[in-house]
Amino acid sequence: MKKVIITLLFGLFTVQIYSQEKKELSLFAESKNQWTGIAISKKDRVFVNFPRWSSETPISVAEIIDGKIIPYPNKAWNDWDTTVLQKHQFICVQSVYIDDLNTLWILDTGYELKTDATKAAHLYAFDLADDSLKSEYVFPESIITNKSYLNDLQIDNRNQIAYFTDSQVGGIVILDLHTHEIRRILSKHPSTLTEVSKIVIEGFERTHPVHSDGIALDPDKKYLYYCSLMGKNIYRVPTGALLDKKLNDSQLGEKVEKFAETGANDGIIFDKKGNLYLSSLEKNAISQLDKNGILREVISDKQIKWPDSFAFDSAGNLLFTISKIHLPKENRGLYAVFRLTINNLH
Repeated sequence: MKKVIITLLFGLFTVQIYSQEKKELSLFAESKNQWTGIAISKKDRVFVNFPRWSSETPISVAEIIDGKIIPYPNKAWNDWDTTVLQKHQFICVQSVYIDDLNTLWILDTGYELKTDATKAAHLYAFDLADDSLKSEYVFPESIITNKSYLNDLQIDNRNQIAYFTDSQVGGIVILDLHTHEIRRILSKHPSTLTEVSKIVIEGFERTHPVHSDGIALDPDKKYLYYCSLMGKNIYRVPTGALLDKKLNDSQLGEKVEKFAETGANDGIIFDKKGNLYLSSLEKNAISQLDKNGILREVISDKQIKWPDSFAFDSAGNLLFTISKIHLPKENRGLYAVFRLTINNLH
């Protein structure tokens, strides 16, 4: 929120007039099912995902069209059945992401509620020109382990690299989109692990350790920023170091910088100007870090109950999901996607 201060002197009195950017929070969509991720195409197609954290999850990925939740890419992909082994069915989708080439990436953790384990994660790329499956990548249990839970992702098409956080094991997972090689780094580095014993949101305590979660590449792809959900800081590491396979984990750890202390966050996202937006969980707020790491609160509202994931539309509006994870199920009601409009936001 930009603030212009005009000072007028009248005798012994000083009057300060504050001119603030206009901001508006509006409801975009609602669902009775819990969603986490959101992605918006260049033509403002809006996609969301629903992780299968309960048996009451009828859809994994959907497009929101005129307020209606439509299974994407079709019903068959969303009709996962534990008794039928079938290729190309979503199991537990945690994130959706649209890159600069207008490709929709869908991250299926492979987590199965019944076994409380991950067999194999999948990454799917859909061409939004015709909604066809463009490519897919498999993360075998033998590489990521059955305790892994890949959470959020970023795509760097310039270097053909995908970056993931792992909120269950910790660390950053790197996928070479060309060779399909998978590497896990910084798994034992403090920056990718739980930093606090609890967070308190609207009086509700959460103590379950959740490691690396939010992740974002800056507009120039020079730094990868990330945070743990049970954390208090935003960290960054040069992508040049991440791409250098000669560096071991200890050497990579020396490249990690603490960028800012912010409190607990879930999703994070950059705007085109290089400002980083944060889901300030404990404050029912959306916050922003500028290029110098200066933190400011953009908006605080009681409706903002666990802001989860972000996406910008073509007009520069910030859309985000509300997942209400901290609340008992009987207190949650409907889940929302809100649209935040601020002059000169994007």
